[in-house]
Amino acid sequence: MCYVMLCNYFLINEKRCRKKNMKKIIILILFLMACFNTYAGELFQFNYKLGQRFHVEGYVDEDLYKNDILVKSVRLKNVGDLYVTKILGNKAFHEGTFRYYTAEGISGEFVKREEYPTKFFRDIHGNYEIKDIYFMPVVRGVPTFPDTPLEVGDQWSSRAYEAHDFRELYGISKPVMLPAAVSYQYLGNTEIDGEKIAKISINYVINYTLQYQYGTNFETPLPYRIIGYFNQVYLWNLDRGLPHSYKENFDYVFIMSNGETIEYSGKSRAVLTVTEDTGKDQLIIKNIMNKLQENIPSVEVTSTDQGIVINIGEILFRFDSDELTEGAEADLANIVEVLKDFPNRRIRVVGHTDSAGPEDYNLSLSLRRAKRTVYELKKIYPGLSGRTTYLGMGESKPIANNETEAGRRKNRRVEIIILNE
Repeated sequence: MCYVMLCNYFLINEKRCRKKNMKKIIILILFLMACFNTYAGELFQFNYKLGQRFHVEGYVDEDLYKNDILVKSVRLKNVGDLYVTKILGNKAFHEGTFRYYTAEGISGEFVKREEYPTKFFRDIHGNYEIKDIYFMPVVRGVPTFPDTPLEVGDQWSSRAYEAHDFRELYGISKPVMLPAAVSYQYLGNTEIDGEKIAKISINYVINYTLQYQYGTNFETPLPYRIIGYFNQVYLWNLDRGLPHSYKENFDYVFIMSNGETIEYSGKSRAVLTVTEDTGKDQLIIKNIMNKLQENIPSVEVTSTDQGIVINIGEILFRFDSDELTEGAEADLANIVEVLKDFPNRRIRVVGHTDSAGPEDYNLSLSLRRAKRTVYELKKIYPGLSGRTTYLGMGESKPIANNETEAGRRKNRRVEIIILNE
């Protein structure tokens, strides 16, 4: 009996110990999870929004050497204004201009020397898609970030390019692209104006031999090989998910076809300001008009409380019918190309008529035209399915006087609305 009681005593205490141990294990797991969440690192991504304005203002102090002899020192200013005019998935379309200035005279007043238009896509990680007709921006693919969080001290690498304008100096018509292998390190965080700012070290080396077509005239010396380095401290606004500023040093040596060397050495700094432009709808309207007006001269694009309204008038349908006119499918195909720029926005198609005829008939006709328009749009681009609706308003929403033929013609219309998010 005592033996049984003793065994039961040990069994009960063993269960209690197991329960205590299990509690300790659970507490330890929760503690480790909390630590992991605390030190999970920072995710670096560009936080793009439609209508953003990226304003870059940079200054360069540069010394020019020829065969190791200082020839001159120059001061330059670069100013860029870029607007995000559309967003497709994880990338944003930027368009705008860069302006290049040199300091002149004793006063050092900056005089504009060149203006460069540009258009390109850049994704949330910093990767570029840009045509080779554009000379700016010079540096493409810096910075780029991995798709996983980073902790202080982490290092990563990527490929980038510099685009150089050698038209005036060497008569090379297209941008000369210099590849670079870039290394990064996350140095730590600081606070500026109450915002959390990350410091990043960026370094790369260029070592590139230019290729020329057979028969190129080398009477005027041309760059044969370009060797250089670039190091930068880049500040990134973690609160906003956007660039802040940078400082850098650089040195490039051009080995010329005649054996001489040209060296550009200096330092630069820039501040990047990102604002939400109040006129973003006007930029979008301008972009849409540029795409449509050549093929649909009568198109009107406006901004309303509902969204961006594309008014294509009565050109799609035969008189008093929902049958398409000749050429309507081509017009709709052009409109689809515009709608593809708004993959995350809902689309509403609204039919309207003039006041001639019975009100019920006009309501039915406007509904049938709106429905047919949606059907044709989806047939051209199935990606519109699930986010496109239609309405018929009949004669209830005139935009012109129904007492005149010109007014009635304006009121007979189909509107495609890119609804606000």
